[in-house]
Amino acid sequence: MIQPADDNAYTPPSPHTTLLDALSHVSHRDYNQYCENWQADGELDVANEPDDGCGIWQAKYTDLHERRLEQLERLKAGDFKSFVHEDPPTYVSYVCKEDPRHRGSHGCGGLADRMTGMISTFFYALLTNRAYLAYWEPTNPLPLEEVFERPHIDWRFNPEEMRTLFDRQNQSMLSYKSINTLNVKWGAIGRLMFPNGANQDFKQLWNASYVEMQSNRGYIVRTFQESDRYPQMLADMGLTKENTFRCLSDYLFRPTVGSRQFIQAYRQLFQMDSVLSIGLQIRTDDSAMVNPDNDTNTLEKWDYFFHCANELREAKRLPQHKHVVYFLITDSVKLRDEFITLNTDESLARRFLGEAFNETTAVITGLPISHVEAKTVATKYRKDVALDNSHQELLDGVNGAIIENWLLSYTDYRLISRQGFGKLAAFHSQSARTTIGLPKVNKHARIDCSNPHSFITFDTLSTWWSLG
Repeated sequence: MIQPADDNAYTPPSPHTTLLDALSHVSHRDYNQYCENWQADGELDVANEPDDGCGIWQAKYTDLHERRLEQLERLKAGDFKSFVHEDPPTYVSYVCKEDPRHRGSHGCGGLADRMTGMISTFFYALLTNRAYLAYWEPTNPLPLEEVFERPHIDWRFNPEEMRTLFDRQNQSMLSYKSINTLNVKWGAIGRLMFPNGANQDFKQLWNASYVEMQSNRGYIVRTFQESDRYPQMLADMGLTKENTFRCLSDYLFRPTVGSRQFIQAYRQLFQMDSVLSIGLQIRTDDSAMVNPDNDTNTLEKWDYFFHCANELREAKRLPQHKHVVYFLITDSVKLRDEFITLNTDESLARRFLGEAFNETTAVITGLPISHVEAKTVATKYRKDVALDNSHQELLDGVNGAIIENWLLSYTDYRLISRQGFGKLAAFHSQSARTTIGLPKVNKHARIDCSNPHSFITFDTLSTWWSLG
């Protein structure tokens, strides 16, 4: 179904057969429309067009960014006199690099940590009129430009070149500041971003013309909560607590064409009128990825996720929902393989899917399961593990994580483990109160998933893991 990408870019496999299983149960109208809408290029809707609900800030910021890049070329040429009648050019970058003290890549975290750091850094750039730049060290695990396209601005840059240019003592227009918020806690982020309380002006935080950020922590929702200065400014732009993360993310980054093709095949199913789609993101532990032969995860072990999904299904299913889709994302191949037997084993389906078992299809992507920082994760469990993953394996793993996270954000509802990956999808959904968090342990802690009060607010999500 998916054509090979040009220039050796990532090309995913065909969608898993469970997608076709689910499509066989939808309404005739939705099925016919799915087939009519299928495009060979699998393009997603272009982000941030005027009617997409993201406001009016994009064109203004794009102009600013392009002007800052033009100014940067003059700074590189030593042409300081030409800035007499211009505002001083300022820049901020997100940098993810390896920590030489550890084997393999370390410090930036997985996809959720990185996206949270990148989007929050851009949030700061947007509110301070700085050009935004982003960089992943090429071996950590791949260059960022191999993973994402740049739909609106060119954020590529060379960190060493920028540091060399701006880290000077004798030039007033050139100054450099390094900020590191890797793994910091809630209190530390508050003291860093709001040292003067609710009226804090982010422009006054650091006066360096170039600020370099190493971060896997966020403060977007927190700004809406604690700032007296910015909520109205953001509202005037068209940005809210619910849509900001999605809008900024889609403005900056777009999955490459192969990933978009795969995403579109599932997204159209999840958003059909005749389908109720519920995503289940079950984070077991890293050892399931590193040592799959010793994986002990089963449907029985995680049955409380399915119990919750069944309650949610009964509470949210509407008359037009001809069929229900449970979409599973997990780090356990064994659990995923057992999950899809629910489509063929009636006794298991009755046990785990409840009374509506024959109106519910288990769907997966079938993509390789891998952590973005696979080398670091592997060495936590196996000291003898090789650190020479092929480029194709890394490309498959990172893009698989991106695809599954984007897809989780497009389901009607989602049940997530209380860590970063599911939270990222919840933020990207830009839909508050469509996500329920379930514990990783103590599965007997009762959560009534039919109760609307069980849904998590963005305020609560912003206190988890990589904050927000």
